[in-house]
Amino acid sequence: MNDTPTITPEDLEYVWLAHTGSAPVLDGLEDGYQPELDGGDAGPLGLRKFADALTQPPVVQAWRRPDRPVRIAAQLAEVRAHSDLPAVTGWAYEGSQPGPTIEVRRGRPALIDWVNDLADDAHHAARLPFDVVRVPLLASGAPDFESAAAPGGRSTRLGAGADSYPPLDHTDALTAATVVHLHGALTDGHNDGWAHNVATVGHTTRCTYPNDQPAATLWYHDHAMAVTRFNVHAGLAGFYWIRDEVEDALAFPSGRHELALVLADRNLETLPAAAGDAGPRFTGRFLYKHAAFAFGPGQPVGEIPVTGPFNAVNGLIWPTQDVSARWYRLRLVNGAGARIYRLALHDSTDEVLAPGAGVVPPDPAFTANRLKDALVVIGTDGGLLPAPFVPVDGTIDLAPGERLDLLVDFGRLRGRTLELRNENGSALNAMPGQADATIMRFVVSRHRVVDRFRLPQVLNPEYHRYEHTHDGHAHVWVGVVPPGIRGSLHPELWELAPLAKGAPVPASDVIQITQADGSVLSLHPVAKLFDDATSIFLAEGQWALWNLIHLGGPDHPMHIHMTEFQMISRRAWPVPRPGGTVPQFDVATGSTTQPLPVPGPGRPIDAMAAGMKDTWVLKAGEWAQVLGHFAGATGSFMYHCHILDHEDHTMMRPFVVLPKDLLAFHRGHGGGHS
Repeated sequence: MNDTPTITPEDLEYVWLAHTGSAPVLDGLEDGYQPELDGGDAGPLGLRKFADALTQPPVVQAWRRPDRPVRIAAQLAEVRAHSDLPAVTGWAYEGSQPGPTIEVRRGRPALIDWVNDLADDAHHAARLPFDVVRVPLLASGAPDFESAAAPGGRSTRLGAGADSYPPLDHTDALTAATVVHLHGALTDGHNDGWAHNVATVGHTTRCTYPNDQPAATLWYHDHAMAVTRFNVHAGLAGFYWIRDEVEDALAFPSGRHELALVLADRNLETLPAAAGDAGPRFTGRFLYKHAAFAFGPGQPVGEIPVTGPFNAVNGLIWPTQDVSARWYRLRLVNGAGARIYRLALHDSTDEVLAPGAGVVPPDPAFTANRLKDALVVIGTDGGLLPAPFVPVDGTIDLAPGERLDLLVDFGRLRGRTLELRNENGSALNAMPGQADATIMRFVVSRHRVVDRFRLPQVLNPEYHRYEHTHDGHAHVWVGVVPPGIRGSLHPELWELAPLAKGAPVPASDVIQITQADGSVLSLHPVAKLFDDATSIFLAEGQWALWNLIHLGGPDHPMHIHMTEFQMISRRAWPVPRPGGTVPQFDVATGSTTQPLPVPGPGRPIDAMAAGMKDTWVLKAGEWAQVLGHFAGATGSFMYHCHILDHEDHTMMRPFVVLPKDLLAFHRGHGGGHS
């Protein structure tokens, strides 16, 4: 008899949730402050905090050259993630991590030549600048989360040791093939970064971006089919800011008082331990370290999405920034592969943490110094909110792919030392096996400065709340299902369609939902994998209501290309615990055992969720409806989970937008529209 415990998909999801939770330094500030760097000892994870001044990527004002393309090359560059680490070769756009911030003006098109120049000295396509490894299962058959989350380790090809792990199959042979997606852009499909349209070394892709949309914080990143997670992790990401007259009139903090912040978590490679080592010997390279998992003895082995113990901002681990005592604008994107941040600003001036142990919730010390009104939200993915918004508890969730536009009044905090922290799945003073909560530090000058900025009461007079009018728009149905269905290793994205009236209900792969009038809606999957036939066809100019239904598993940040949306409703069915499965859904058959009841109220739609967005966190048991206007662009586009490991496996699908008159003919080729 085999007593090895079976790991169920629901157990795995819950445990995973519990564990996730190169440019010039800025000029001196007006008052003459120089960056205050930390010269202390390395902490429990092996690196000093605040040893490096935050850097800002160079700025390219593409709007100044409307008739000439801007060349942005992905190339090899010398990078250093921390001053105590060796410099190594990494991937970067124009030698910068993140890439240059591209600034454009609303209504002024920009031409960008995206160049793949990732070649080594012998002009061969470069290989990944880090190793991808998989930490084996524990003897019990459970995932070894602690080793996967611990700092350091290496591929077995670099040496033996207890923390040497086998490389993931085929990753040693991967060479640079790239395609750029401008995330949040209203642009035709051939400019959108279709995942198959990769450019190999020496090739250039020219894209035209109309920029016919309001001021917003967009970002560009690699989107190559099945390897997006590796290329983005290597450093291929940067900001793209659209500016307009509405934003100009608000006179937000600008120049050195407007900071670009690309957040990501990372792990670092180490050399094998040697006698006399005082701590880990980091090589300077990142390490893409998965935890393996399986649903039982003899079952196939998969990989848990990667998270790391170190937080990096603009490619630097735990940087510091001296700021004047005045308002600043902070523009953030979560560029991590999987980690969902819960951001908060903490006053750490007088904070003393006991050494030797990490501080985690519910210890009151974890949140004791949180500043509950410090972060003022002025914009989300698609642009400015109608009015400033201050979260009730001072925290803001930011999932991979989401952007955030903030104002912070450091004038209220003269002489204080602050930390931007992650309160999700993290620890203060983290020990090996834990993720550190610190993201970066702000040191506020003691000197007063003249600051004429005043927080406006109205930000975006163009904003209006969308209404679901049931007036000729399309309905799109998408189901997010947990892993384990017929042995599948990963969560899946099912494109759903209603069964015809009177059609028999199949014994498997059917989701039934009780509607408000008592009738039962029966949905079945018409596509599950990216290469299945396209089933979503929308007419250009059409409104579409996307129904996103999460039947169980970890949080999924869902991203839809081409346009911006508003969330119309968010309802929910109860699940036994975070990451659990809706009780009526049977993983064995991929079906509901009985119709789901009418869903109850879900998380409230606050001002941020009601803003213009293209990426939302979908939690287990939720049914979110988002409404978008598919006008101003045509072509083939994608939607997917923005946990990049999920996107690269089984959670991305295409959709098509065509002129209405073409759709009538396209149906003869097997097409249609929802």
